Amino acid sequence: MNLKNSKLKLAATLVFAALALGTAMPKTSADGIIVPAYLPLTDTANWNVLKEDAAIFANGSTPTYLDYWVVVNSGNNGPFTAAADWTAAAKVWDPIEVNSGAIFGYVHTLVTPTGTTFRSLAAVKSDIRAWVNGYANLDGIWIDEFYPRYEIAGPSGSLATYPNGQALAPTDRSFLYPDGKTINGAVQVNPAGGYYSQLTKWIHTTYPNLKIIGNAGGYFYSNQVNYGGLVDVTCAFEQTYAVAVNAPANDWAGLNTQPLSASYAKLALIHTNSTNLNGAIDQSISHGYKYFYTTNRTLDNNIWGGLPPYFTSEVQYIANHP
Repeated sequence: MNLKNSKLKLAATLVFAALALGTAMPKTSADGIIVPAYLPLTDTANWNVLKEDAAIFANGSTPTYLDYWVVVNSGNNGPFTAAADWTAAAKVWDPIEVNSGAIFGYVHTLVTPTGTTFRSLAAVKSDIRAWVNGYANLDGIWIDEFYPRYEIAGPSGSLATYPNGQALAPTDRSFLYPDGKTINGAVQVNPAGGYYSQLTKWIHTTYPNLKIIGNAGGYFYSNQVNYGGLVDVTCAFEQTYAVAVNAPANDWAGLNTQPLSASYAKLALIHTNSTNLNGAIDQSISHGYKYFYTTNRTLDNNIWGGLPPYFTSEVQYIANHP
């Protein structure tokens, strides 16, 4: 049985019933769980869990959380290159799709993870074409290293140094102080013309059906929050449980988001969490995140290369969350 969109149908039914009875309509937000699953294709056990749990998610008791998105990677920070790998991938990804899940392909935008130099737009576009051509049912693209500050300055600089050249920087420079400093809380940066604007515009134009997730891993600079509007979801928190809970205060202040960024959907990835599954989900929701995922895996243990032992419980908790 194809379960695709079953929760959407349930949501529509409940809305119709509410209108007929004159009662309040239930929340029907298109949000839910996003799982970075950088698993080898031979990891049959975990792919089977992802398939079966997609069906569990689709059949949850409430229509509140609709999206079960799985981010995949070839193991080499991008798409596969061999035809045999694409064939093998389809065999483990298609069952997730059939059970109402969605598959997102991984691309990265920096030459090195710790550098400030962007990969060429041509190279990133080539990776995206390879994802689309290699997997016919692709639902979206995950843009890693989504760091707009490198369009303008370095990781901590206040002067506009344009480390990737002005052709990859925002066209409108009204955010600058007369002395060339970039931090101006009164004027938000207009992303148009910059590297990520060019990239996302190309994706929207060339592959309009693809969703886009941008992984910023944390806050944007205070005058760069408009970059969230370039993508469908921004990963605004990718940190440990201890940071999320703000240990030792344990007031969850670590999940606070930028006030100006409330207009776009945000994802919280909480890792190194072996103690508080429900709390991580509840607090992500209460802090305004539309998407969330928590795992016990750690940075030194191939963090996204497996699933937590409580994964099915996590899926059940979100699928049945009011």
